[in-house]
Amino acid sequence: MKQFKTIFAFEFSGYLKNKVFVGLTVIMVLITAVFLFSPRFSSTGSFNVDDAVVSYAEHIQLASRVDYDLEKLKSSLEVLLEGSEIEIVPCDEAAMKKAVSEGETDYAVIVTSPLSYKYIVNTAGFSDITGYEIDEAFLSVYQPAEFEKEGVSAERISEILSSEVKSEAEIIGNDQSSSFAYTYILMMMLYFAVIMYGQFVAQGVATEKSSRTMELLITSAKPVSLMFGKILGAGAAGFSQLIIILGNAALCYRLNLSYWQDNFLVNSVFGMDLRLIAYTALFFALGFLIYSFMYGALASLASRLEDVSALTMPVSLIMVGAFMLTMFSMLKDVDNVLMKIASFFPLTSPTAMFTRIAMGNVPAWQIALSVAILLISTVLIGYLAAAIYKVGVLMYGKPPKLNELSRALRNNKISSK
Repeated sequence: MKQFKTIFAFEFSGYLKNKVFVGLTVIMVLITAVFLFSPRFSSTGSFNVDDAVVSYAEHIQLASRVDYDLEKLKSSLEVLLEGSEIEIVPCDEAAMKKAVSEGETDYAVIVTSPLSYKYIVNTAGFSDITGYEIDEAFLSVYQPAEFEKEGVSAERISEILSSEVKSEAEIIGNDQSSSFAYTYILMMMLYFAVIMYGQFVAQGVATEKSSRTMELLITSAKPVSLMFGKILGAGAAGFSQLIIILGNAALCYRLNLSYWQDNFLVNSVFGMDLRLIAYTALFFALGFLIYSFMYGALASLASRLEDVSALTMPVSLIMVGAFMLTMFSMLKDVDNVLMKIASFFPLTSPTAMFTRIAMGNVPAWQIALSVAILLISTVLIGYLAAAIYKVGVLMYGKPPKLNELSRALRNNKISSK
């Protein structure tokens, strides 16, 4: 136990002294703070996704080839495109095209029938919604006119067109619309944490082996103490980093709560219940440990730093596969057959089961079984990783094949008796 504590403390303090680790933490803290404080310094209030992706023309010219009430169309557009300048001009397509090309107007609209028009624009922007609003304006002119032809009074027309649909929702399971945002963010965090810290562990093990430091360590400490001390030390550093980043985000959100009260997305992220936070910590910790053990074990087989990426590639691909399966399922059905199977496989359950808990309907016994399998698998893989670590530190040259590694493990087990 003393050896484990010494190795754990050494690894943990090593991360805290690492300039890259500290710098990344500071950068993430600053980014979250700037984002969450941004509404205080913005004239438009809290951040809204629509504001970031939607735009419309500032100046529009209207003309008609047929008998049409352009004044009504203009009035409707002025309501829909508040702040835009709407101008009625003679129907001269060449002149209108010239005005667009020279930047005198953004949009030139030529009415060809009560429900059709041609428009001229210089550049059709991806986020430009002007066309959609013009369609709405055409309908707002056309529909009342058709109602009047059928003898419907103006008051009744107004009443019909201003009707509102009211609904009352009773959600028995999870509300996926509110849980999608924070589930997506947490999955991204888990994915990058496993990949990043797994590579940190792998590089550290390979560096120690290439410098022959590991040979000294293995003779003075038990492999289990070395492996568990290194992985848990890295895990503690990673959790410390996440606590600092997320704690800073929560504090900044609280300080600016009044600016975010109308933002559904941000409120859903910070509105997670305690039960889900507990599951986040549990699956995050076990997922990190099981993958880090594999990264460390495989890295101990590398004689050169250049071999680390190739040896750890299968582990990275498994994590990528689990991540992709989860992300695609989030868009359709998180309780599909593949996700249910993945929920009980220890290398995919950290992402699959957590996502099902957050967005699906999972019986309590399935959660308990998944956690039990993952916990037992993490411990077993940890001990296997320690055995590979003990053998791997003494193997140099070309990375061993699977049968060679299996033979070395059996010989080591026999010789240690």
